[in-house]
Amino acid sequence: MRWVAAAALLMLAAALAQAPAPATIATMPVPAGVAAWPVAGTSFALSYEGTAKPSFNTVRMDPRSFAAYVKTGAFPAGTVLALEVRAARTEVAPAKGGETEGAVLSTSLHVKDERAGPGTWTFYTYQPGAARATAVPRTRSCYTCHAQEAQQDTAFTQFYPSLTEARAH
Repeated sequence: MRWVAAAALLMLAAALAQAPAPATIATMPVPAGVAAWPVAGTSFALSYEGTAKPSFNTVRMDPRSFAAYVKTGAFPAGTVLALEVRAARTEVAPAKGGETEGAVLSTSLHVKDERAGPGTWTFYTYQPGAARATAVPRTRSCYTCHAQEAQQDTAFTQFYPSLTEARAH
């Protein structure tokens, strides 16, 4: 009888091991040293990120992918584009006018991680100082917008003249 119970437990354990894992939200580690990555592009007052007030937007690209893009003109698998959105501060002394960068409003990553098949990208969001970033569900409008409006490979390279200029040299 004991061997029957043991066999039943083994069969149950094997069945559970083959069962699909419950759906989980994908996460990834926030890359270290993003502030030192090459700048792909900057913008001011674009509203695509959803801020109510004008903001400074800086997109950085991981160094390995930046070098590959400059050489080939293509984003390799594993490319990470990091977007940092900062508030605009007005008339900060000693300046008599204009705007400078203020506090971080949001941070996100656009990663060519191919989770949904070859050539696909995933968006991730995270809070400044966080260790992990959380995937944005593919039902969100950012995926559709990037697919329809981005100049190259779901990346808004039309806003990244620095990247284009680096490629030209």
